[in-house]
Amino acid sequence: MFRCSWTRSSECQRTGQSSHVQVRSDALAALLAIATAGCAATAPPGPREPVPPVTGSPSATLPVVAQPPPVRDSDSVADDFLKALQARDAARARALGDTAVKQALPEEKLAAIIDSQVAELGPLRSWRVVQRTQQGGKDVRVARLEFERGQLQALVAVDPKTLEVAGIFFTDVPAAASPAAYVDASKFREEAASVGAAPFVLPGTLSLPAGAGPFPGVVLVHGSGPNDRDETIAANKPFKDLAEGLASRGVSVLRYDKRTLTHGKRLTSGISLDEEVVVDAVAAVQLLRQRPEVDARRLYVIGHSLGALLAPEIALRAEPVAGAVLLAPPGRAPWDVVLGQMRHLELPREQLTAVEKTAEQFRAGRFEGELLGAPGSYWREWAARDGVAMSKKLHKPLLILRGDRDYQITEADLATWKKGLAGVRDVEISTIPGNNHLFIQGTGKPGPAEYTVPGHVDPAVIERIVSFVTQAR
Repeated sequence: MFRCSWTRSSECQRTGQSSHVQVRSDALAALLAIATAGCAATAPPGPREPVPPVTGSPSATLPVVAQPPPVRDSDSVADDFLKALQARDAARARALGDTAVKQALPEEKLAAIIDSQVAELGPLRSWRVVQRTQQGGKDVRVARLEFERGQLQALVAVDPKTLEVAGIFFTDVPAAASPAAYVDASKFREEAASVGAAPFVLPGTLSLPAGAGPFPGVVLVHGSGPNDRDETIAANKPFKDLAEGLASRGVSVLRYDKRTLTHGKRLTSGISLDEEVVVDAVAAVQLLRQRPEVDARRLYVIGHSLGALLAPEIALRAEPVAGAVLLAPPGRAPWDVVLGQMRHLELPREQLTAVEKTAEQFRAGRFEGELLGAPGSYWREWAARDGVAMSKKLHKPLLILRGDRDYQITEADLATWKKGLAGVRDVEISTIPGNNHLFIQGTGKPGPAEYTVPGHVDPAVIERIVSFVTQAR
């Protein structure tokens, strides 16, 4: 059988384990490596509008009527690719790929892979898209595949400009993680909440500790990209862990789906950081402040990655706020963060050279193209947001945390905050041993593959936050 891991090679190693196939260009390898919601280098807002699931079930035959032809888009390309696999039509599936995919998958090789998969799991019966996102300028569709004797998960990346398949990745369906040990469902309740105003109302979840309160309250602010309220990243849900863990310890938590997830199709590539993050986060704080169960004097903003960079500004604009927690805040310019990640992942020299050139053009103020599918204006606006300066204006307690296995936000980023806030009162800055960018424990060289393994936010992080927001000042 074939099993592929997260490597730059498109070749599969033959093992005696279950069958998996990975084929992608080096460019796709780069975008997959940084395609983590909340990661400081994820591509900025791309549409991920919830729509009815795409399936492979046969549709009823419709009468011929005068109707416009169906719109060709990334959903239909991904669906056509999976239909070709279902029909065991290797030639058709390969024809949908871009040049790199075609080079990596000769027809006979793809046919052999399909045959081996069918031999193990039986025919492909149906599928449904469970996640839509945009990373590095590519539309990424994650589909749950139902075979006669099992399931797989497929990631299909489509170039929205050429409508060609730019990469494919098949793996096991991530196992649902059981609740973290620090979650006690008897100690809190949850209810639906609506954040913001028309036309961009966002669905959310309010976690309230048992009892009358009032309790300290926090708002969770995502990183870049179209994130859901749990900040779902592959098999992990760090915001769900934070919300349930904090609520179990007497802290009210409001989390919500991001505007770029819920209303992606209404937005444009020219969206600002205010529209992507800040305005809705301020509205969430204001909503939490109105709840009688919440102590309005103990409201905090907790941001992750890009959300951490913007958390002091959000707190300022939502005043009065008691303080902020910054989880893995970027401190370098975003193009330097992107370049650092690519170097860590040892991407091909030609790719690194291209990004190094782009970073140099940004530094010189001469770059007008796109980086990871986003216009230069977006990255310049990001670089202009000075989280340290906003923190000084806030004059409120700050807790800044980073995991020491975080290859996305590094010690170089933390150094910016340490230097800029040196001598400022009520600032705690700590590195959590063994934690990655999601504040989940791990070992070895960190990389994107570990995000596919179910885990939970480190209990030490929960304890640090609880102590911070509940201590008397």
